[in-house]
Amino acid sequence: MVARLLIIASVACFVNLANAIEPFPGFKKCKSSDSDCILENAIKGVSSFGDGIPELGVRRLDPDFFDKVDASSPNLKFILSDITLTGLKSCKPTKVTRDAAKSQIFLILQCALKLDGNYELDGNVLILKIKGKGKIHVYLRNIVNTVTLDYVIKEGKDGQKHLRIKKFDHTYKLNEKSDVVFEGLFQDNDVLSQAADDLIKNNGNEIVEEIGGGMFTAAVTRIVENFNKFFGKLPYEDISID
Repeated sequence: MVARLLIIASVACFVNLANAIEPFPGFKKCKSSDSDCILENAIKGVSSFGDGIPELGVRRLDPDFFDKVDASSPNLKFILSDITLTGLKSCKPTKVTRDAAKSQIFLILQCALKLDGNYELDGNVLILKIKGKGKIHVYLRNIVNTVTLDYVIKEGKDGQKHLRIKKFDHTYKLNEKSDVVFEGLFQDNDVLSQAADDLIKNNGNEIVEEIGGGMFTAAVTRIVENFNKFFGKLPYEDISID
């Protein structure tokens, strides 16, 4: 009888192992307090998230595409459309920690990103009132993104517990000079067009910091959506030891 139970237990264990999903090569379960383990997973996972993980519902994120992003503010109309964002796979996680007591994940990512698409701009940017419509090109050589993710652990439709991100906060810092080009500014006035081009060329970081927040929020939102698809396919017990 004991031998029979051992055989059944062994078969059950084998089936569970066979059904376990390896999210990406090198992934391993971590304790919530093991920041080194969590960081190692993040470093290994960046490339997989960039390429997409179809079996886990994670769409390709490098390149990523946005039909329309309204990044307007009270004093500025700023609409982005047909945007292509590349460089996620270049991102390097430099710090990832999890605070189980606060149900938070803290993440710092260092990236080089490129954005290309169309824009419509009308309003105040730095010290100049700018108006234009055309192509936009942005190159961020070294951007450091700091993200705090608030999560819950709840039972899914499959009857198993899953981690789910419910909200996030983010900030970013530009550590090197950024290139920003707006084609088509003041098309009917060469003097104003040149003045605007010079202002933007010499103040790329300041431009991004002043008007780029809406685009960054859209990009982080897209990533968080894919995090939730990822965690929604993986039982909590398959990603965490505690």
